[in-house]
Amino acid sequence: MRVVVPARDEIPYAVRVALLFVLALSTVIVHINQAPPLRPASELVADLRAGEVTKIVYDRNWPAYGTLTWSHGPLSWSQARFDQPDDVWDPLTTRLVPEALERRQEAFLAQVRAAADPSVEIVRSDGSGALAGSPAYGRWWEPFGPVAVAAEILAWLLMLARPNPRYASRWAWFWMFLTGGSLLYVLLEPRPLWRDPYEALPAPAKLDGTRGFAIAVALLFGMAMVNA
Repeated sequence: MRVVVPARDEIPYAVRVALLFVLALSTVIVHINQAPPLRPASELVADLRAGEVTKIVYDRNWPAYGTLTWSHGPLSWSQARFDQPDDVWDPLTTRLVPEALERRQEAFLAQVRAAADPSVEIVRSDGSGALAGSPAYGRWWEPFGPVAVAAEILAWLLMLARPNPRYASRWAWFWMFLTGGSLLYVLLEPRPLWRDPYEALPAPAKLDGTRGFAIAVALLFGMAMVNA
């Protein structure tokens, strides 16, 4: 049996654990909060009067575009369904009319504030471009967005920069990263987190790019079926 010569891990164990924690939390938040079920916006007011809402997050451009969501708990959200109002767009220039949008938004938010208990948190999500990451982060805790994005970028850099990955080629990891493989990479490479850094490990059968691509496609198909 071929044995890999033990070598000390270049990445401190605590760093890998912290990175794994952020990526795992990010995965849970995105999968649960990414696409809340659509409900009529009027049902938000009804839920508020019933005392069932803990937090409301709305985009500064809603209802022209963007989203308005409300929470029944940290990982239980609903999203307002609406018919886009025509008066917030200039029919000649097709540009957004800020004054009309503000009137529409304030009229609805006035109903929301009147029905909301003082303990209900109402947040306008301004976002911060690519650094904000998925809107699911803003629904949970907006400052977590840049942290999750930074963790994902760091995992990509580690994958691209480190030579000779153990379980899959760089191309295989590249395809799997597109479907959330960063978490698995941090857990397994260059050796599983639960193994001693000086322990000699048998060389596993390594996935090539073709099999990595096939796994990524299968995962995408599976996620589409679950979300359908």
